[in-house]
Amino acid sequence: MLRSRRLALLCLAAPLWLAACASVTPTRSFDAGESTRSEQYTGRFAANYVRYGRNEGVQGSFRWQEQGRNVRLDLVSPLGQTLAIVTATPSGATLDLPNEAPRNAPEVDSLMEQALGFSLPVSGMRDWLHGRPAPGAPSNITRTADGRPDTLRQSGWTVRYVAWQDAAEGTATSSTLPRRIDMARDGNESPLSVRLVIDPENKQ
Repeated sequence: MLRSRRLALLCLAAPLWLAACASVTPTRSFDAGESTRSEQYTGRFAANYVRYGRNEGVQGSFRWQEQGRNVRLDLVSPLGQTLAIVTATPSGATLDLPNEAPRNAPEVDSLMEQALGFSLPVSGMRDWLHGRPAPGAPSNITRTADGRPDTLRQSGWTVRYVAWQDAAEGTATSSTLPRRIDMARDGNESPLSVRLVIDPENKQ
């Protein structure tokens, strides 16, 4: 009963979830000429933000695929429906939503915020998921005693590496893939925090 009430509140707070019964197909292809190596991750996300003066929260799962500088991010509802697909490439970015025309822009972060109420820093996440600063922007990073990233500040975001993946069986060192990342947007913009939990043994 409690779970049903939470899902109902989620739908009321974010009408986009109600439109997710329609399938969503990515309309932008990856740019050619990038690395042929593809890496994929899955996990869960939770975002807390302010929209129209109200505190909102949303959660679900995600699928992340990267190939060189090409990135595709699928956001999925708790009921398993694809809610949005973000495709970011060197030539531009597209946000695909249920029952809507594709939205195109040089970068997709602002499009996400307009449509979903929150934005994920997709361009930075390509590197932050690997525990490193994104190139081309000033950054500050602190590390733990064992040398792993602890807190990364870049492009108006604070990224905290809360937990890391366990070492793979038969290896002497731990994986460089984080297990949980907490991100918060800095400054005077609308408050926004995002938690990512990456499934173990997802790297391909």
